[in-house]
Amino acid sequence: MILGIGVDICQNSRINLKVSERILNEDELVVFNDLKLETRKLEYLAGRFAVKEAIIKAFSQAKIDVYMREIVVLNDEINRPIMVKPIFDDLSIKISLSHEKEHSIGFAIVESIV
Repeated sequence: MILGIGVDICQNSRINLKVSERILNEDELVVFNDLKLETRKLEYLAGRFAVKEAIIKAFSQAKIDVYMREIVVLNDEINRPIMVKPIFDDLSIKISLSHEKEHSIGFAIVESIV
């Protein structure tokens, strides 16, 4: 059963590199700091911001409080974004993240496993 959905779009130019530590968890900062191009860093940061906002919105519909730095979104073995933290035994969280030249969008669904 779906408990919540969330979507967020971010204009990439509204993000600056100075906010990375307010958006990214330590695990994500490792990936971020390994990126070479500033444009790629901005895209990564805007994408993580958008998907985390979508996750927060989906969780709020499920009456669960979660904060941006508690959420960790990494990529799996075939480069798909996945939420690795926080972990809920009774929930399934599906996310999608996409980039376009000037925008990044995140989408999240929170489902009950029961």
